[in-house]
Amino acid sequence: MIETGTKFNRYTLLEVISEHEPRVKGEFVVQLWLGQDEILDRNVAIRLARTEDRRVPKVMGAAQAAAMVDDRRLLRVLDILDIKNTLEHPAYTAIISEWCTGTPLHEAVMNADTSAFDAEFSLDSVSNLAWALNACLTFNLEHGRLRPSCVFLTESSEVLISGLAVDHALFGPLFGTENAYDATVNKDVNGLGSLLYCFTTGLWPYPESTTENDSDPFLSVHVPFSPKVGKDIPLPSSVRASVPRAVDDLVSRSVIGVSKSRGVTRIQDSLGFANAIASAKDYFTPVSTTTVRAPAGISQSTSPTSIAQRAIGVVVAAALVLATALVGIQLINSSATSTSQLDSSVNGVDPLEILTSPATPFIEVDVGNIAEAVSITSVRSFDPRGGAPNGVLGKEREKGAPLAIDGDAVTAWTTKAYKSSTLGKKGGVGLILDLGQKVDVTGVSLGLVGYGTDLQVRVANEILPDPDLWTRLVSIDDAGPQIDLRAPRAVTGRYVLVWLTGIPPKETGVRFQAGIASVSVFGAIVTEVQN
Repeated sequence: MIETGTKFNRYTLLEVISEHEPRVKGEFVVQLWLGQDEILDRNVAIRLARTEDRRVPKVMGAAQAAAMVDDRRLLRVLDILDIKNTLEHPAYTAIISEWCTGTPLHEAVMNADTSAFDAEFSLDSVSNLAWALNACLTFNLEHGRLRPSCVFLTESSEVLISGLAVDHALFGPLFGTENAYDATVNKDVNGLGSLLYCFTTGLWPYPESTTENDSDPFLSVHVPFSPKVGKDIPLPSSVRASVPRAVDDLVSRSVIGVSKSRGVTRIQDSLGFANAIASAKDYFTPVSTTTVRAPAGISQSTSPTSIAQRAIGVVVAAALVLATALVGIQLINSSATSTSQLDSSVNGVDPLEILTSPATPFIEVDVGNIAEAVSITSVRSFDPRGGAPNGVLGKEREKGAPLAIDGDAVTAWTTKAYKSSTLGKKGGVGLILDLGQKVDVTGVSLGLVGYGTDLQVRVANEILPDPDLWTRLVSIDDAGPQIDLRAPRAVTGRYVLVWLTGIPPKETGVRFQAGIASVSVFGAIVTEVQN
């Protein structure tokens, strides 16, 4: 049995970082250790595998090939040791690699202060990874098992990759994605797209199949999976607000299981991915906050901007109109003085009439992708297909409803415990949020109880008795505890219904129960500005 403090040649084992159990006959436990290089006085990563493990010949070849690649963004293979058996332990093969003190991506995105990174940082980071992996193509080498735990973010703003080729040789492709590939597509394309998804959303694209021996696929990536929308993986902009289209396009062209537009081709390799990011960044501009105004009666989709910006725009426009009018008056008066022989009463227009005539009302519409939270004035439960618990028809656990908007993520409104995830014959229960006035709703942010909630978000101008009568804004299946949803277009209404159609199992596993711990609604208040 290998223990802490054991020395192999110039290396000393300090601490076990992880262990991987064997999957099939002929395999043994593989350990990753933090070790010390005694000669150079530095930390190293030591991967230990039993020499009799059937994977060792393949691992040796992968390690030797990886050692030939020279790119500072790849944690290098430093040494390969054959450790003979002793009375205390069997023979081992050790792969010695550089140790990184940076933060693994899965820890960075699980940090409550980070959650997800902005689009510009995400594109830059994945671009660096793509260029690093492109250096491997010269040696006909791929990583083969890209995931959040093998990507590190350093304090010097570097992005590093560990486990080049070796991880794939030991454990195979992540979730068997290798089998789903077009033979012409490099295996790392799916991994790069998935990493971009993770950077921008804090989630990992839901795998089509889970061939891992882990009891929970979450253990393979260490971050929550994206929700499922039917058979497709939702685009990043569907689960996180303010994700630009450029990111959606890259993900749709690389991640297996994400639907792509007809005629769009899949990225072929890491070089193609790096070039695609460069092209996307050429067209990547800050979110627009342009304000346009449409005549009353014309309906347009809106996105919110700040009240201050609107006020400034109105003041500037008014100042320009007044200045133009004053200049016009001066020109008219000057013309009338110099040409007094003309009859000013014929076809004449009093210039002051221009300033005092009635104005046509305009609706102010904001164009852009910036979403602002709007106030929620009250909340109530909604159970139109249920019985009458405690004599209250159409409601469920009404007293707890305010807990969903109290600003405390620890407290939550919860459903009753049900025998099935589909809530029996009800089809759903939920909460109705009163916004106090009409709003062009563009999205919501939800804190949920448990993993695996199916829900719909619907909008209406009045509380309708049947949820199907409400206009659907967006829907999602298998949502995790925290989810941001943005709709492709705004829906106008005063009331927002969060309708739970599928609920996760309780911790006991006997019954099913869902809950809402927090909710925010994003959109623009519908207002008319009279000129």
